[in-house]
Amino acid sequence: MSSFDCAETCELVGLYLLSQLKNLNINVGLYRNDGLAVTTQSAREAESIKKKIYKIFKDNGRNITIEANKKAVDFLDISFNLRTGTYNPYKKPNTNINYINKESNHPPSIKRNLAKAIAIRLSNNSNNAEIFHQAAEKYQEALTCSGYQQQLRYTPSHQLAIEYSKCIFDRAAFSASPVIE
Repeated sequence: MSSFDCAETCELVGLYLLSQLKNLNINVGLYRNDGLAVTTQSAREAESIKKKIYKIFKDNGRNITIEANKKAVDFLDISFNLRTGTYNPYKKPNTNINYINKESNHPPSIKRNLAKAIAIRLSNNSNNAEIFHQAAEKYQEALTCSGYQQQLRYTPSHQLAIEYSKCIFDRAAFSASPVIE
């Protein structure tokens, strides 16, 4: 079984388990083997839901680790603070940020767009410009060490959505162009 098949299987199992959680009055998101659930229930009710989730997973031959009643949580590459309603980029402690060297033999389009892609991800994962700039320092340093001169720039999420929709529109217009022979 290839790694693609394993990922597909993981997603199918995840969807099946999500279908069993739908009546628990929680909002759940899954990415492969990582999940995040949010509820507006009281702490006592959240503990009851936690026990029901354990049972569902056990009945399906799965184990799960649950931390309930948290006010801040790190999920994948983003950290959510439920008290303040803010979010920011997250990386595990002691993680070294490395990028391909500018002089590598990667395709030019990859090297040309690397800084822009990093800035978009950091912008999407930042609640505001101040949070972006705090997080961007480490990523900018890694880019510079890899030979890139571009500066990471914050773009608000609504502006990214406009740029993305223009890109989709341009591609659709290009795809719909008649073929002239």
